Amino acid sequence: MAGVLMLSFGVMMMLGLPIAFAMALAAVMTIANHPTLPFSVFVQRALIGADSYSLLAIPFFILAGNIMNVGGITSRIISFANACVGRFAGGLGLTTVMSCMVFSGVSGSAVADATALGKVLIPGMKRSGYDPGYAAAITASASVMGPIIPPSIPLVIYALSVGKGVSVAALFLGGVIPGLLLGGGLAVVVYLISRARKYPVNEAVPMREVLRSGSKAIWALMMPFVILFGVTGGVVTVTESAAVAVLYALFVAMVIHRELSWRQLWSICVQSGLDSAVVMIIIAFAAGFGWLMAVSGLPREIAAWIGAFSNNPWVILILINVLLLIVGCFMEAIAAMIILIPVLIPIVEAVGIDLVHFGLVIVFNLMLGLLTPPVGILLYICGNFAQVKIERVVREVLPFLGVGLGVLVIITFIPEVVLWLPRLVLN
Repeated sequence: MAGVLMLSFGVMMMLGLPIAFAMALAAVMTIANHPTLPFSVFVQRALIGADSYSLLAIPFFILAGNIMNVGGITSRIISFANACVGRFAGGLGLTTVMSCMVFSGVSGSAVADATALGKVLIPGMKRSGYDPGYAAAITASASVMGPIIPPSIPLVIYALSVGKGVSVAALFLGGVIPGLLLGGGLAVVVYLISRARKYPVNEAVPMREVLRSGSKAIWALMMPFVILFGVTGGVVTVTESAAVAVLYALFVAMVIHRELSWRQLWSICVQSGLDSAVVMIIIAFAAGFGWLMAVSGLPREIAAWIGAFSNNPWVILILINVLLLIVGCFMEAIAAMIILIPVLIPIVEAVGIDLVHFGLVIVFNLMLGLLTPPVGILLYICGNFAQVKIERVVREVLPFLGVGLGVLVIITFIPEVVLWLPRLVLN
């Protein structure tokens, strides 16, 4: 059964089918090859996987990000970031990193960050003389912070998949320092490369201009803190915080900035519904696929193999990281999480690895897969905005990918980088 499932899935992926439909067709072929399983079991398990109140946070966070993008909030974030760091070598690149860091506290999605900011910043960097592949690589790499800095859609999915009382608030807080480390590392690389290539530097703006642009962006800058403090303070649940984020974004865009009309709101809702549907169909089909894999006994065999290899938690983490880096090259992150979490959690629990720490490791690792071909969706999105071939973006993204791997090593082997802030705030 496991052999048919994985072979079918591999064939579908090689044929270039979207990940959701590759999982669904592989599951159907496996059930057709099994004498006792009815076809309805896959539909049932898919519906169970998607039928969760907590998953409502996903469309709400997507909607909040889209409202802020169309409502003029994104442009204010970019202006503020440029006023702060535009005076340094690679100023526009540094603006991109800083803008993504701020926008990450709104969207919770790497794809949303890349789409919202890339369409503005990449053409701007090209006009300033930046290599198009380099401009795309900066934006793609910086967008990885979206699911690391809270709020984070993948961290919500991880918490729901694990259960067992894993706190979303702790996961959100655990992502703050890794996200800042990644942003700082990317900024250093941008500065060094831009200085070596002699990219243009913007004129320094007076402090009053920085303060003025900051005052215009203050509502956007406050949003991550509203979400984080609401969740960690026990005022709202994660799902409720996502709904609050939507109301907050509507208030800012329609009342404060007055750049969003009711007619635009309808198109935003339609687009957010389409974006949410893409995520939810992956979650549903991955749940059915994962259930079949569990029934086949494959997770137990993998767990037994890793357990037989070593009982040392550091060795286990190295093996899991290698596995996830390979998987991330070929599979969409959310689907990979739903399939692999039931396999990996018993292994890490057996050797005493903290589940909040492991949550950041698995999410951070799979987010790096967004920068690696052949699946690396951020490479394609940003390459399209830059109008260059994917090979050119891949060459330019390698130094930034190296920074990501370095931060992954740090959070893997120094758990306190992840756990210090949750323990400080929640205990």
